[in-house]
Amino acid sequence: MYSGVTCTDCLRYINRRLGTMRQEIELTDDEMMEIVLNESLVTYSKFFPYRYRMLITAKDSIGGGYSNTYLIPNEDRLEIFGIHRVYLDNVNQFGGTVLPIVNDPFTSQLLNDYLSSVITPTTFEFQPPNIVTIRPKIEIAGSAMLEVKAVHPKHLKTIGIEMRDEFYKLAYYDILQSLYPLRHRFESLNTPFGVIQPFLEEIDQAEANRRELLDSWRENMLRQANVKKLWIA
Repeated sequence: MYSGVTCTDCLRYINRRLGTMRQEIELTDDEMMEIVLNESLVTYSKFFPYRYRMLITAKDSIGGGYSNTYLIPNEDRLEIFGIHRVYLDNVNQFGGTVLPIVNDPFTSQLLNDYLSSVITPTTFEFQPPNIVTIRPKIEIAGSAMLEVKAVHPKHLKTIGIEMRDEFYKLAYYDILQSLYPLRHRFESLNTPFGVIQPFLEEIDQAEANRRELLDSWRENMLRQANVKKLWIA
C-alpha cells in the first residue's frame, strides 16, 4: 500500500524544520535531496531493507560447471545487498519427488518431523552485486523464489507509513550534519529579513541525535516479524 512518502513530502518536512520560509540556507533543494537519496536512504535500508520476491530459473545459471550459481535478475537496477530467504518447490527441494498435499494436521506434523530429519536444509551465499549460490548443489527444475534485500527505490514509496517519521528524522539530521561545516564559517547571515544568527545549537546536536536514532533502530530491528532470529540453547 502506498504510504504517502515522497521526495516532495520529505523535502517539505526538512524545509519546515529548518525554517527556510524565513531564513535562507546554504543548500538548495536539489542538493538536500541528493544527500537524502545517496546517504539517508542507504543508511535506512541497512536497518529496514526493501524486500521483494522474484523468480530465478535454469536460464539464469552462470554455467561453466557452476550449476547451483545464478545471476539475480535486476531489471529495476536496484542496489541489492543481500538475500533474505530462498524458497524451493517440492520438485527442487526433494530431488524430483512431488510431495502430496496433506490437509490432516496430525499427518502433516508427522510428515514435517520426518522431513526435518532426512532433508538437508537449503542454504545460500550472496556474492555482490548480483550472484547467489544455492546449496545443496541442485539444478533448478522450473523455478525458485528469492526474497531479496535491497536499497529502497529513490521514489521512496516503498517506505512503510509506520516508518515515515523515522526516515524523515534521519534525513533531517543528515542535512544538519551537512550544514555544520558551512554554518560554522559564519557568525551571522545577511538575508532579506536582516541579519540572522545561525541556529548552531541544533546543528551541533545533530550527530548525537542521529546516533541516538540509529541506536534505537538497532535495539528494535530484531523484534520485526520478518527478521531471522538466532536461538542459542
